[in-house]
Amino acid sequence: MGTDGTLFFALGRIVKTHGIRGEVQVYSYSDVEYFFDYKDIFLQGKFGDKVPQRVVKARVKKGQSVILALEGVVDTTQAGSLVGKEIFLDRAKLSPLVEGEYYWHEIEGLSVVSAGGEELGILSDVLTTGAHDVYVVKGDRGEILVPAVEQMVKIDLEKGVMIVDFPPGLIEANVL
Repeated sequence: MGTDGTLFFALGRIVKTHGIRGEVQVYSYSDVEYFFDYKDIFLQGKFGDKVPQRVVKARVKKGQSVILALEGVVDTTQAGSLVGKEIFLDRAKLSPLVEGEYYWHEIEGLSVVSAGGEELGILSDVLTTGAHDVYVVKGDRGEILVPAVEQMVKIDLEKGVMIVDFPPGLIEANVL
């Protein structure tokens, strides 16, 4: 939370410089699309504060990596001073979603239970695949991969729980 009450969530971390024109490579904690949809971001400041910054250009490098050109950062020295800093977004600036859709930061950490009431663990990650997202649930059985499909998953943010209705045998087939 910012000193003015602003709520932030972490988008990623600057992991290295890219090229000689001041670009940085970012490991995205969530959907790389945030970097294309939102130009006004915040960088981790020296004392944990959030420093406003503007994205001039963004492109996907591969997987969860994004190359960013930031306003006012024009050379490798300036870019190098940003390595290791986290990047944040103001939650209030997020576009509203349609019913049944959630931002990753809203659902990570939810308790996950089966439709029969068995505690399966905590939603620890969301993987993006071609067909649909996959939820990674960490619990006593290890990691369980849950297809993020409406027929199988019900989310109750108020109760902080995700209820998963697995077909018989799917839990065992998806434990890592």
